Amino acid sequence: AVCRRWRGLCQDVAVNRQLQIGRWEDYAAGSLQPRELHGHYNHVVKLAVGPNGKIYSTSNTATICVWSTQNGQLLQRLMDHASMVTSLAVAEDGTLYSGSENFTVGVWSGESGRRLRTLTEQGDGDADGAWGGVCTLAIGANGNVFSSGYGSTVRVCSGSDGTHLYTLAGHTRGVVALVIGRDKVYSGSFDRTIRVWSATDGSHLQTLTG
Repeated sequence: AVCRRWRGLCQDVAVNRQLQIGRWEDYAAGSLQPRELHGHYNHVVKLAVGPNGKIYSTSNTATICVWSTQNGQLLQRLMDHASMVTSLAVAEDGTLYSGSENFTVGVWSGESGRRLRTLTEQGDGDADGAWGGVCTLAIGANGNVFSSGYGSTVRVCSGSDGTHLYTLAGHTRGVVALVIGRDKVYSGSFDRTIRVWSATDGSHLQTLTG
């Protein structure tokens, strides 16, 4: 049933255009080769793609590389962080957010790469005694910043000035993954659960286990 549904989606013109299915078929046939982007001096650990034709990457350093999705060219290096960059996220308007080992979040213009502001005291600490820093980030449609620092809660702040708005609590171990889909926030944890929250008011909606 899933395969039949997928074949139907592949025949849909809008879906085909969005997923660029023809390009993937070219890769599979060997007529199109993937492009390699060179410029990092360490292993790449975080990636984010913006709506402005740019790819952002970091490699266990305090530097963020910015690449063109069109030709793979290295456009610039963002080097204003004081410690290692540990997470990346891009807002709907193309603004880049970068979490750091020192529990700050850098906010950058998606157009120029200029550092706009710094949000301090992000994430929620190191509750599991594992690592430090903002390990995962997600940006809401209203500009709110969701972040975790390997603790069991998710800190929610205003993207404009870093004001703490509320905290998502309920996980029993460290939160290591955050994703926003429409009006919901999904948090994945070392406790082997995924929690679903309202992105509007932070209310807990569901817990996925299994």
